[in-house]
Amino acid sequence: MVWRLFNNSYKRRALSRKSLESAVTEAVKSSSDCATFVGVIIQRQERKSRYDTNWAIRGVRFGKADREKSGKVLADVVERMQREFSLFDDKDDGRKSKRPKLEALQIPRNEEVVSASEHD
Repeated sequence: MVWRLFNNSYKRRALSRKSLESAVTEAVKSSSDCATFVGVIIQRQERKSRYDTNWAIRGVRFGKADREKSGKVLADVVERMQREFSLFDDKDDGRKSKRPKLEALQIPRNEEVVSASEHD
């Protein structure tokens, strides 16, 4: 049945933004002419259907690598990785701390401050 084959094709492994950026960079660098390639910047995007990917390349850092050759390799790598990987649902990718932010509360007091030695 075609449905079973098609049903498994949309499952992607979720990665963080940094992990996905480094995976794309390493895949491009592994090509023979792209050893001086520096990296990519990945941007989250809205899916139009559940089969679409939720990320795209926002920027490319070519370094001293040949732009034309690196661009072709990058296009192939991104096409393959968009079928395999997706970004976490956390939009900030863990940049926010898991612990709640502590706030200082100020309580107005009408009485004068009494030192510990005067209190005893």
